[in-house]
Amino acid sequence: MLDKVPNQRIVPFVEDHRNLLILAPLRELPIEAMATLQAALKRGIEMTFQIEESELVAEPLPTGDERRALMFYEAAEGGAGVLTRLASDPASLAQVASQALQLMHYQKPVDIWQADALQEQLDANGQRACEAGCYQCLLSYFNQPDHEHIDRHNADAIDLLVALANAQVQPLATEPTSVSERATSDAQDLIAQWLLALNVAGLRQPDATRVPVDQGAVTAAGRYQAARVLVFVHSLASERITRLTDKGWRVLDCSDPAQWVAQFATHADVFGLPAATTSGAGR
Repeated sequence: MLDKVPNQRIVPFVEDHRNLLILAPLRELPIEAMATLQAALKRGIEMTFQIEESELVAEPLPTGDERRALMFYEAAEGGAGVLTRLASDPASLAQVASQALQLMHYQKPVDIWQADALQEQLDANGQRACEAGCYQCLLSYFNQPDHEHIDRHNADAIDLLVALANAQVQPLATEPTSVSERATSDAQDLIAQWLLALNVAGLRQPDATRVPVDQGAVTAAGRYQAARVLVFVHSLASERITRLTDKGWRVLDCSDPAQWVAQFATHADVFGLPAATTSGAGR
């Protein structure tokens, strides 16, 4: 007879990793402004980066009744990296805000957006497309609870969207304090140097840069989609390389700047040929 196994308490759990972005206005805004901003920026992100409505979630913080900030996160684990681009690319957030204003039936200006000079988009009969909002602009199935608050004419929402459309994202200049922060800062600097080396050599730029990989655990300096190549300027553990290889990616280790020129030549199928060589070959 087998010995009786004593009872054990088992607590199942899961881990989830998602890209997340929090936008907090410097001053408190009324619920109508925050609801309008939430809808406008969500739609602007979706249209700018061509992602599905279900791929991005937007929620007010801390609660729906007390909205001090807006939280955006990508619904799929790992995500498409669009929120990372918004936080790191100087021009992406401005593009999103501009797209949101156009979505709200305002005409894109020739030079810069001005809140007091917005021109409405009118139909063939000279009529407005909608009043407070419609399903072609800010209303959707996902934000039905906010329909009573959303107003595309809300002055506070328009002022902030116009400010964002004319602005650039700049990282807060702080001195890295921990070893991990210094390592991240050094890696970002090395990515910039690698991209500059590509540009100076007249070689092919990656389709995407600073790409979160393996659920955001590491960052690839560049991704060449057609060649299925990920370039890293820091060494990866063999287990991680194996996982990426199993997913169909070819991993290039460019962690040694002294080897970049040789690697560019060795992997001409990825980086192409220098501009001078390419033009000379066609003569």
